[in-house]
Amino acid sequence: MITLVLPWFGPESAGGAESQARDLARALHALGVPVRVWASTGRDALQPGLPGMPYGTSPHYPPGHSRVDGLPVWRFRPTPADAQGVPRLLRLRPQLCPDLSQFAPHELRLLASLLGSDELYAAILAARHDEANCFVFLPYPFPTTFWGTLLAPERSYLLACLHDEPYARYSTYRFMFNHARGVVANSHPEAALAQQLYALPAAKIVVPGEGIDLTACGNASRLRQAYNLDQRPLLLYAGRRDASKNLPLLLAYVREYVARRGTPLRLALMGAGELSMAAAGYSAGLADLVLDLGFVDAQTKHDAYAAADIFVQPSLHESFSIVLMEAWLQGTPALVHGDCAVTADHARRSGGGLAWRNFGEFAAALDLLLTRPDLRQTLGQRGRDYVLATCDWTMVARQTAAFVMGEA
Repeated sequence: MITLVLPWFGPESAGGAESQARDLARALHALGVPVRVWASTGRDALQPGLPGMPYGTSPHYPPGHSRVDGLPVWRFRPTPADAQGVPRLLRLRPQLCPDLSQFAPHELRLLASLLGSDELYAAILAARHDEANCFVFLPYPFPTTFWGTLLAPERSYLLACLHDEPYARYSTYRFMFNHARGVVANSHPEAALAQQLYALPAAKIVVPGEGIDLTACGNASRLRQAYNLDQRPLLLYAGRRDASKNLPLLLAYVREYVARRGTPLRLALMGAGELSMAAAGYSAGLADLVLDLGFVDAQTKHDAYAAADIFVQPSLHESFSIVLMEAWLQGTPALVHGDCAVTADHARRSGGGLAWRNFGEFAAALDLLLTRPDLRQTLGQRGRDYVLATCDWTMVARQTAAFVMGEA
């Protein structure tokens, strides 16, 4: 039995880890692997918190047992930690709690600021000696992952979704990674980062990657007609529309490129979130360049990938990048930021895109791709071949199950 443990799970739960958990659970179930999900009664991180509690703690689903897409799901009520970030259950059982003096106070306060559940911890504690059960916790920063791993270290695996960010260097997470039985990584750079930060042996990490829907088929003409697009080359960004994804830099670079080259083009933005271009100082000269598609349905998303001449992924912090794979599936070449180890590695392994680190490299890559439709087609086909070879959920689930259930 594999038990996936994460803060939020449901058909309405937004977020990359939540989406990955849904797809992985379905793929494991389809293979006949016994799988269940333990999560909170909240919906997702975009939901408000209960009074005095972290975001995402307001009840959206009823507590207790239910089924989602045929999968057994058990939901637990969120509870606050104490002032030091320690759950009440562990305060009542100090023998289960690690020596807190080894952690900086601000590291424990981070855990206190995120969703946790004493009911969930009690369930993990009760099941920790069940030899037929293994826990897979995701994502890495949450109390549900930290305290859950420490309650059942010999049966705990981290599907970490690890990024190169300050939190990853906290001693709390170093302690957690070293106590977990294994790590399931979404990419080779993520695995390398875990080894670098936590001195983990290679045998403790497996890289099954992540899957996507390989049957998705976009219609470029439908998208262009729906939005009355002209014949200007179309760049596309997909993802959260905020500064954390480096979107302001992309807006500035596109504006500067058009100003210098005079090349007519458009940049379409697709995804959730709001970014005030005026507040960010990037409003001037962008009105006729930017097409804000907002959050769209699945078919429109794939139509946009197919319609784009170039997909641009400026993010610096990724553990996989689903949107990059979805764009490649539609045969669209990519431009990725060279300082993002994960997307740059995908571009190198696939041959499906070019990387840039500054405006000069960004402009040179655009010059090349916009004047070479044959090169765009070649890179796009390479990217598609890479996705078809590596992003099959059945393959990902089989590798994950073999590692977690000790069959590797």
